[in-house]
Amino acid sequence: MKLKDLTNAAIAGLDKKLERFDPKWQAAHGKGGLRSRYQDKTGIARYREWRGVKDTFVDYAAWLNNLLSMGKMVVSAPIPVLKGFWEYRWMGSYLGTFAFIDRLFEGFRDEELKIAHMNMHCIVNSLTRKIALVLANDKRLGGGKLSDRIVPMDEVLPPLFMTGFKNLIPIPIQTLPEFIICDIDQHLDPYYIDVAESFGLAADVCSRCSAETGVAIDDDFPIVGKAVLTTNMPCNASEATSMFQRRRFGLPDFPVTMAMIHNEPGAHPYSTQVLKDAIAFIEEQYGEKYDWNALFARAEHMNEQNRIELEKWELFKTPYSALCGIAESLYRLYGWASVNGQEDQFTYNDRKVLKIMLDAYQRRHEPFGGTTRHRAFLWGPSAVYYTDFPTWVQNCWGINIVLNMDSTMGHNMISTTDPEQAIQDLALFSEKGVMRHHAVGGWENVNALWEWAKKFNCDMVIFNDNVSCKGMNGVHALMEEQARDLGFHFIFLEHDLEDCRTISRRDMRNIINNYLVASLITFDTRIIVADRDDTCFFVPGEIKVISFI
Repeated sequence: MKLKDLTNAAIAGLDKKLERFDPKWQAAHGKGGLRSRYQDKTGIARYREWRGVKDTFVDYAAWLNNLLSMGKMVVSAPIPVLKGFWEYRWMGSYLGTFAFIDRLFEGFRDEELKIAHMNMHCIVNSLTRKIALVLANDKRLGGGKLSDRIVPMDEVLPPLFMTGFKNLIPIPIQTLPEFIICDIDQHLDPYYIDVAESFGLAADVCSRCSAETGVAIDDDFPIVGKAVLTTNMPCNASEATSMFQRRRFGLPDFPVTMAMIHNEPGAHPYSTQVLKDAIAFIEEQYGEKYDWNALFARAEHMNEQNRIELEKWELFKTPYSALCGIAESLYRLYGWASVNGQEDQFTYNDRKVLKIMLDAYQRRHEPFGGTTRHRAFLWGPSAVYYTDFPTWVQNCWGINIVLNMDSTMGHNMISTTDPEQAIQDLALFSEKGVMRHHAVGGWENVNALWEWAKKFNCDMVIFNDNVSCKGMNGVHALMEEQARDLGFHFIFLEHDLEDCRTISRRDMRNIINNYLVASLITFDTRIIVADRDDTCFFVPGEIKVISFI
């Protein structure tokens, strides 16, 4: 017998002896599950998830790798980072990163676990370097030699077009103190929302815009750069938020106001001219000349990432995609909106991930042990305070969220030879940005969700209903009627984007539970009764009564 065979046999034997510690085994045998690891009524785990020898090793190695990235962040700028913890409320929330990652990938095994950690490490590595860079050059903390080379930008404005300034560093300024931190700590943004509302902002404003306003009023934005680029994307509320930000920054600003209904004639030429004007503004403020060759070099990376993304989509259409749920959508969202072709590591990671996906497809590997019951397309802006929702819905109901709306943004190619064509391509690229194209880009774009769902062989659409978003008002009845006509399971999932107090994570789970209890009892005689929460894994043909926590 070969050494490899002996090793595999030994690992299999050890896995068998330790299987009682695996939450999947516990759920299948009625002895616990995911939430059994946690302190009662808390998000604090008593011990790490046991995934078998191989997968636990993969999980632990990823933990160490992320710890190394965080260590490098501190070592690269120790004093500014320590000052940041003292100065900014949001810095402390990053200490919860490891617990956040654990929640994201609960129940993941095999290739889907490996890929998920590869994608997440790219994000952690990129984000920690951004934090160190910004804090080391933050004028609130004493500034640094690179401060006047940084261009703070609205995080919804794709920074790729700025890479033509090869000596400048575009930074999505809201990402660090407001947006991605809400993924990690759901209790942070409500503080900033309260700050904004105490200042007089109405309580029915989009919670994302409200939180950004609160960060500005509370002076919790780092101050870097010589000028700032704001935008009206994804909606007009963002431009209103920008007014507060520009006052607190005290910097010259240029509002990159893209056409809202960009399908209309004349909209695209207008947006193209706005980008040209933004470039001219930065040239004037920073004294730097735009270099088209520098743009072309970074556009090559973004084009390759988009080409790989389209190859991934072909695999998403099958039952054999090893890239699943939040591991796909969070990576695409961050990689597109915050990196946008600027970091080579994302290109290299995409190549490796695609190879693993193709190998898994050739072996007809079904993720989550083949327990998928429904294939769902997730449409609309997702609740930032419930980032691990796709993980929960897969583990507890066997619903594989095949693709998220945010993953479909900006996948057109950018010319790498012709400046005029390149700027037109970049305008379209921006028009199809995060939330922007799908949520407020006109009924034609919203209604495209059915074609997307069909394309990826989904039988279910989960429609994120951000209750404070005015762009989606009035579509409920239309969507439900079309879903019935087209034969889709359809669930309106209410949430308040970044304010967990309006509609809690538990409330969101109940929406899913209530729909599925009704539909499954009606159409599947194997289902007796169902009341599912975070405690269990999906067991085909069996649903147990489990109390909420």
